[in-house]
Amino acid sequence: MSYEPQFTISHRLLARVEAVSALRERIQAAAVELSWIPALQKDTRTRNVHASTALEGNLLRLEQVRALEEGRELAASDPRSQREVLNYFAGLRYVEKSADKKTLRHEDVLKLHRLLAAGAGRCFRADV
Repeated sequence: MSYEPQFTISHRLLARVEAVSALRERIQAAAVELSWIPALQKDTRTRNVHASTALEGNLLRLEQVRALEEGRELAASDPRSQREVLNYFAGLRYVEKSADKKTLRHEDVLKLHRLLAAGAGRCFRADV
């Protein structure tokens, strides 16, 4: 038994379907350029690093985290806090670059761990 729809294709219906199809093609072909997206991504990344490290007890303010991301030196702050923030940024960059990978390998996890823990031993005093 074959399916038989309970309508007929009228000229009006066909014209509407063609109009929808034409609009769909225009939308898909349109190259949307939003120049503010990179700035928004950068700000989001900075806020993410600040919030996440603050949860772990990092006392750097958002402005200080922003300064570190931009490569500026912080005169009076804990080197451990700075290292934690810089490593977090490095880890995020690695994850963003690796986002296209279909398979996450053991080596990828180890690389991420190395980035997050880099220099951590130099931030602690030997007598503690």
